[in-house]
Order: sequence, then structure tokens, then C-alpha cells
Amino acid sequence: MKKIFTYARYLFDYLKHGDLVSVLSAIKYVLNKTSHSSDRIIKTSTGTFFCRKNTNDFQFANYYYEWGVKKYLLDHKNEYNVFIDGGACIGSYSVLLSGAGLRCIAFEPMKSNFDVLVKNLELNNLKSGVDCLQLGLGSANFSTKFVFNPVNTGASRIIGPNETGDTDAEIRTFDSIYPSLKLKHDDHILIKLDVEGMEPMALAGAENFIREFHNLTFVLEDKHSGEDSIKDTLNRFATFEYGIVDEFNIFAKKQDRNS
Repeated sequence: MKKIFTYARYLFDYLKHGDLVSVLSAIKYVLNKTSHSSDRIIKTSTGTFFCRKNTNDFQFANYYYEWGVKKYLLDHKNEYNVFIDGGACIGSYSVLLSGAGLRCIAFEPMKSNFDVLVKNLELNNLKSGVDCLQLGLGSANFSTKFVFNPVNTGASRIIGPNETGDTDAEIRTFDSIYPSLKLKHDDHILIKLDVEGMEPMALAGAENFIREFHNLTFVLEDKHSGEDSIKDTLNRFATFEYGIVDEFNIFAKKQDRNS
């Protein structure tokens, strides 16, 4: 029943914008994991998006995709002035929150995804409001290989033991980057991390940032890395209030915040 309700929301957003091709693509993807055969530009309630052929970019662009996370971000957006998008993929969250007036910083290590992220910001006239970095976030600075999923492009991940990757990527600690981002200590910062199991490593690489900045809230996918691993990492650096966003995501709000 829950899946039916989710698909009905997707259908509503596609039909609202007269996008029958995405409806057919969604059916194809559910049935056999294939998609539309040509590159397309579509409009959704989130914005305008370039969707690569044979991918599910059209799904990421849908306003109701990951609705629990989007609803949390939209409900709380007025509490923040900076949004950090860790694992931005095609940039749907950056488009959403930059369009709402927040300064955005987007990290995406996959070149194919990064190029689409930049294109989507341009399509929505938002490129000047978003700092885009073709980097992944981790606990150290290094070059690596990723396993790139050519259909479900948001599921691409760093290689594991005894795996061979097909795409080059650069990983950096947030602590090595944030001094150049000109963040202010009175900024109220909302950070979304969806990095396919690397959430604890990305947090470990942001230790100084987490200790130094007070007005922080994280939204973190715990599907792959586990809620306990995320909490154990954050609790080493500061005191946090935790809560559930949806079945795959939690929030962590730093408690020694400045008003």
C-alpha cells in the first residue's frame, strides 16, 4: 500500500506537468529496470531537469521522490541560511533549496553526475547561488575508483575489497575544504549526507567543523551505514538530538547551538 501511495504521488507530479513520457519510463523502470531511450529535459514541481537516456534521472527530478526527506527540509528551511548537499547526484535538493533562497554547497564525485548537476543549476538559473565541487566526502584525502551504476546513477559507490571500479573519483575531508568556503560561525547550516554507506567516514572527516560550528543539523541516510555507526561517530565530537526523518534517514541536531 505504501508503494502504491508513493507511485501515485510520482504520477501526480508528472501529469501535473504533462509529462507522459516519464510516466511510461516509470512503468518501464519498475518492470524491467530500463528507461527512456533519448536524453530529455523535463519540468517537475522541483524545477527543470536534464535527464540522461537509459537512467532514472527522471525519478530523482520528481518532486515527491524521497518525499520524507524533502518534507523535512522544506518544513525547516526557514531555520537555516546554508545548505550542504553531500552526494548531490543530479542536484534536485540543491535546486529545491537554492530556489528557496539558501546558499548551497554541492558535493558530487561522479563526473557524469556532476556535469548534469551543473547543467540543471543552469537550467534553473541557480548556478550563481550554488558552489559545486566534484568531490566525495570521506575521512581522508585520496584518489579512488567508484562502481558507477549507469541506470540508477544515485547508487554509485566507492569500490569495496577485491572490487574493480570503472570511474575515477577524488575523496576529501570536509575539514580540508570548509576554510575555503567562507562559512561564518553564525551561519545556520543544514547538511544532507547521502553517500552510499560512507556517512560515518564523511562525518569523521568533518570533526573540526562539527566541533567548531554550533548551528548544525544533519539529515543522514542510515540505510547502508547503520544508525548506530552514525550516532557513535557524531557523539565523539558533540552532543546531538536525534530523530527519525523517514525509514531510511535520521536527523541529528547539535545541542550546544548559538541562538
